[in-house]
Amino acid sequence: MHSSTKRIALCGILSALAIVILFLGGLFPLATFTAPALAGILLWPIGLEFNLQSGLMAWIGVGFLSLFLVPDKEMSLIFLFLLGFYPQIKGKLDKIHNKLLQWLSKMALFFITVFSMYGLILFLFPIGEIAEDFKDTGTLFLVALVLIAALTFVLYDLCLDRIRLVYYYRLRPILFGKGR
Repeated sequence: MHSSTKRIALCGILSALAIVILFLGGLFPLATFTAPALAGILLWPIGLEFNLQSGLMAWIGVGFLSLFLVPDKEMSLIFLFLLGFYPQIKGKLDKIHNKLLQWLSKMALFFITVFSMYGLILFLFPIGEIAEDFKDTGTLFLVALVLIAALTFVLYDLCLDRIRLVYYYRLRPILFGKGR
């Protein structure tokens, strides 16, 4: 099979798997954050094999489909606002040579997207149960939750580096042959 045919098939299969992971994520309590992270990782090879625009188009397609198909809207929004597109743009952010500026950029992106998403959820388009959860939560707990989320995001970023290596050196030769 021709290499471009394999890439297109890979794009369709990975996009479908990402939707399935998001849909099935509603079955597990902690999956609100892990399912979007896994779905974003699944779409990452699309950006690596084609280009950034293809990866972002897959993210948009999966993200909007998830809004209609996935019962947990918070999970869909987490995928759309951060964890779905972050693996695609991570390579661009990693090219910032100054490590401090690189991490400041990543963390700024994290805080802007998270606060924008929850601002929309709580104020513009209130999603009942999520708004109720936040209403009953103390400020100190919310600050701690955001800091834990930021730490988790840093770990996610570091794990993506390892996953990229596994993809390039283990999975890619199996999918596309040794000559690539």
